[in-house]
Amino acid sequence: MSITPDRTGIRARFLTAAGRGPADTRGAEQICLACLTTLPVHRVGISVISGDDGLEFLCASDDIAERMEWAQIALGEGPAVESFTTGGPIFTADAAAPDTRWPLLARQPEAADAGSVYALPLQIGAIRVGALSLYPAPGTRLGNRDYADALAVADLVTSLLLARGTTAEPNPLDHWWMQPQSSREIHQATGMVVAQLDVTVREAFARLQGYAFAQSRGLDDVAADVVHRGLRIDTDLEDDPAPQP
Repeated sequence: MSITPDRTGIRARFLTAAGRGPADTRGAEQICLACLTTLPVHRVGISVISGDDGLEFLCASDDIAERMEWAQIALGEGPAVESFTTGGPIFTADAAAPDTRWPLLARQPEAADAGSVYALPLQIGAIRVGALSLYPAPGTRLGNRDYADALAVADLVTSLLLARGTTAEPNPLDHWWMQPQSSREIHQATGMVVAQLDVTVREAFARLQGYAFAQSRGLDDVAADVVHRGLRIDTDLEDDPAPQP
């Protein structure tokens, strides 16, 4: 009979790290930094469920991890997306490998910069929260003990995200949606596209994703243009007017 190792130590270290972040660090960033401090990884990214069951960027430990999160959200594929969708852990030794099951992501510069990725579902029972992406040092993998620690940390991250809600809130994650400016703009831009094209929210978000990919731009960048510079996401991308200065 196998004995499951006690993960009390890693839980204590993570919670200690999460509680002593810099005073000017917001809650989501503290969680990312705690993952980075506690686990033997070089970078961390977290995306969480949005209102239409898609993913939305929450936080990242550096620019590469953040760009990877946004690339997966814009393309609708990648280890984090697959982990969130299937509810299981996903590992790739090279996100940019030409034979990867995420061909669109593999062609992005972010994938080459990222290297290997462990994507772990943030989920308790049937409640899906998001995905935690961990990036080991180049050419390395997590050992069995470190991987078990990562799973324990993912459970804690899930609990922390859900705990910030209250029973009076319709969605326990509502607290987090007010955090990143770029995420708020994506929501606002999606609503504007709904009004412009008379489509559903899901289709409006897909139009934003498609436009961002076709123009080789970040989803957050396109959303900012829609909200602040009058960009219209029309049916024919070639007919879209340029953003107004």
